[in-house]
Amino acid sequence: AAVQPELNFTEDSQMLWPVNGQVVIDYSMDATTYFPTLDQYKYNPAIVIAANEGDMITAAAAGKVTSVFEDPQIGQAVTMDLGNGYEITYGQLKEILVSEGSYVSMGDMIASVAAPTKYYSIEGTNVYFKLTKDGNPVNPMTRLS
Repeated sequence: AAVQPELNFTEDSQMLWPVNGQVVIDYSMDATTYFPTLDQYKYNPAIVIAANEGDMITAAAAGKVTSVFEDPQIGQAVTMDLGNGYEITYGQLKEILVSEGSYVSMGDMIASVAAPTKYYSIEGTNVYFKLTKDGNPVNPMTRLS
């Protein structure tokens, strides 16, 4: 049997950027932030990173794929368990290269960038990137190197 890698993401762990791009909507759980397409202010438990359709998205950290799903707002998405209660969710994906139960190393290609869902038509093509600890949002900007 294959040895399953130990997932040990801690509060000191750093992540890679999943794509090269500017943050178009900041993480904001202390105050609301503006979503241009929705023309409203709301809390944002993630960051939204500008990207080009078809760009490859790489794993920001090693993890186990726990869910591959479709969401009306963030489109096709993947959630990975990083260990110690940490999870990453990537959204606005197409051509997903990973499957539920698979292990991914930091830097592995996981998908390519899809056209934006209708919820992000003004922001343009992007990657939705959310980090949580025990289900609670964590600002991913504090971990991206």
